Amino acid sequence: MVDGRIVGMIQEERLTRRKNQVGFPKRAIEALVKTHLDGDFSAVDRIAEATKSNSPYWTVLDQFSEFTIQDWVRQMHEFWYPYYYGDKARSKDDTEDWYDSYWHQRFLRGEKLNEDHNYDFSFLHRMSGKEAFTYFDRVERREVYKRYFGWTGEIEQIGHHRCHAHHALWAGPLTPEQRADALVLTADSRGDYSNWSASVTEPDGRLRCLARGTDHLVARIYKFTTLILGMKPNEHEHKVMGLAPYGRSRRHIEAAERVFFEALDFRDGKFVSDKPLTDCYFDLKGRLEGHRFDNVAAALQNWTTTVTIAWARHWLQETGRRVLCFSGGLSMNIRANGSLLDLPEVDCLSVPPSGGDESLAAGAVFALWTAEGRAATPMLHAYVGEQAENTDGDWQVMLAREGVDAAGFAIRSGIDAAVAARLLAADCIVARCVGPAEFGARALGNRSILANPSNPDNVRILNDAIKNRDFWMPFAPSVLAEHAERYLDNPKGVGAPFMTIGYATKPAHRREIMAALHAADYSVRPQFVYRETNPEYWRLIEEFRRLTGMPAVLNTSLNLHGEPMNYSIADAVRTLALSELDFLLLPGDRLFYKKRAAVRLNDILGAKADAA
Repeated sequence: MVDGRIVGMIQEERLTRRKNQVGFPKRAIEALVKTHLDGDFSAVDRIAEATKSNSPYWTVLDQFSEFTIQDWVRQMHEFWYPYYYGDKARSKDDTEDWYDSYWHQRFLRGEKLNEDHNYDFSFLHRMSGKEAFTYFDRVERREVYKRYFGWTGEIEQIGHHRCHAHHALWAGPLTPEQRADALVLTADSRGDYSNWSASVTEPDGRLRCLARGTDHLVARIYKFTTLILGMKPNEHEHKVMGLAPYGRSRRHIEAAERVFFEALDFRDGKFVSDKPLTDCYFDLKGRLEGHRFDNVAAALQNWTTTVTIAWARHWLQETGRRVLCFSGGLSMNIRANGSLLDLPEVDCLSVPPSGGDESLAAGAVFALWTAEGRAATPMLHAYVGEQAENTDGDWQVMLAREGVDAAGFAIRSGIDAAVAARLLAADCIVARCVGPAEFGARALGNRSILANPSNPDNVRILNDAIKNRDFWMPFAPSVLAEHAERYLDNPKGVGAPFMTIGYATKPAHRREIMAALHAADYSVRPQFVYRETNPEYWRLIEEFRRLTGMPAVLNTSLNLHGEPMNYSIADAVRTLALSELDFLLLPGDRLFYKKRAAVRLNDILGAKADAA
């Protein structure tokens, strides 16, 4: 952040190429300092770090990128079942010792160690438990800046949900008047011993927290139901959300819903449990036994939406605010977000790009900057990563590294927006690695794979030959903001520049974006594309509209299945080479393509000499 404006954000996983990477983001910091401070770390004035209390074990042991579904299940049986159902009733101290000992022993055995954590965890060989937690938070998390960057100043650690709240308030296209009328809600599985908060803006622009707690278990229950359904927690919740609309039997769905509502509901201003869960895996799994997977997914989503609405409505009525900002892991549930927007108490809903913990750093710097009553510059877009840059020879090196013969590829120049639109109109699937990388979980056009949204066959091609996605998972459209009303049921006129709100669609024009809709209920999670924030991408879609009459393209992230979104041109070239993609748009109106597609390319655009 420079003078209250975020100028750069990078997720470490984009540079390590390990999805869901956790640890000290050394590479990301180095890249940001190089780009924005000419490599001079001494130009940094202050450092804000998100979350006050962090487990060294969850960082040194890889619970995210390399942790498989089978690893999760094994952990449930090895640790959590004895923890909750063991013979010995445990005191608080016994419980903490039991908890710490399990993770400490795994570290000493070298199980699932994180390869890129960048900390010095040698202290775990001489201390454990509370002592290790305290040392990590108060010493190592500060020393690491000195070790790599020579920083000897203060490190201001900002509370987890305070970070989520500030990100929710400042990362979105609200007017100053809307921001002054904002209720800010956060909800997730847990962070800094809370899993929700409610805040309001003060007249001086600062956020005031009204309440926080540990009783909002929706995200945690969603997480472990994901595991019960055989999918990976902390990663595949969106797959459960995508599966939910395929549940059709109202009677069977309601039976499964009762299980969730008995476990947790929100009534009379508080969370209540008629039949409290002993734990969120074994107990819940037993209660769901005999319920079919699609009914469980549908029931889980319906319950999530209902409880979230009741909770939000309570705080809207308590505060009288009409603008709702929402962040935290639960805000990634675009279906619940769409229902929040429908509330009569809500005039405007703002959900930032990526409400998960990867966005905490943004909230931390917003919190630090505004703590003294200074106004920040809102994030109107998420294009805050490094620029895609053409470097001659890079793609040949990348292909050689993957054992791919560079002779099978070529580059064609002169592929401007109008020409690229012709490829899409001819039903070519085209990747795009142009401009600054977008931050967060959603591809927003600059690191995307694009297709004609009216052709359902593109869904099959993308799923089977390129993305290897589950068949039930929908894609999404990028829609020109000025034409969004053509497709969306959006009476409040609220835009979604970050693909974070679900909408119903209008029947009249559904066929034009059918490939980018959810096949079961025709809902959609669109990206509104604004000329002011991404003129090059807007121009491409506008040229496609001129050719086809459709102001939208299908958009999905540029990556191979199970890998992080591509960041550099080298990443994008690798994805093209290792998939069935044929075309990749590069900066400078260049097209990188497989020579096997040359005949098709010439048929569409006409013959032209290419660079080998």
